[in-house]
Amino acid sequence: MALASIWRFGTVLLLLSGTLSLGCERLQLQQVLNTETLSKLNEMGGRFPRQCVRERFALTTKPLNLVKLSEGLQTQDRMQIVHQTLRHISKIYSMNLGSVTWDRNKVENLRLLLDRQLSELEECVRKQGSEARLRKNSTIQKYFRKLRKFLKQKTFSNCAWEIIRAETRARLQQLLYLMAQVRRRN
Repeated sequence: MALASIWRFGTVLLLLSGTLSLGCERLQLQQVLNTETLSKLNEMGGRFPRQCVRERFALTTKPLNLVKLSEGLQTQDRMQIVHQTLRHISKIYSMNLGSVTWDRNKVENLRLLLDRQLSELEECVRKQGSEARLRKNSTIQKYFRKLRKFLKQKTFSNCAWEIIRAETRARLQQLLYLMAQVRRRN
């Protein structure tokens, strides 16, 4: 009886450890979802509108370089950067979209893909963070705060949203690169 209990306990521990490590092994799924999110983002609005080129210079924030931000970090901290970036992107696309000319179904598909990526990443990201991670998250937070402020200053105009869409595209492309780096390390 005691041997059977020990065997069951050992089996549970083995299965539990496998389950806990599944989160970061799902990076290929993350890359597929991120690629699909990029595709939906492109389908939403097509090319950047010419009439918005001048207004693009009104966004004075320095572009966020997620690859540089993640240099020298552990895998867990890199995944935290991916998670935080997706969370902020999701938050932006939950703002006032009244002036956009995008197909509402495509916008909703984008939101659903972002939510799916975030839920998949929850398994991979620990809640406790290192000091370096907190500084990186602060940089990400400041960047997206400036994007939200820009949208509000431009009263959520169609051009402001197109600029945000271009910024989002650049960040999602960086996330693809970042996830590929993490996969190579594992």
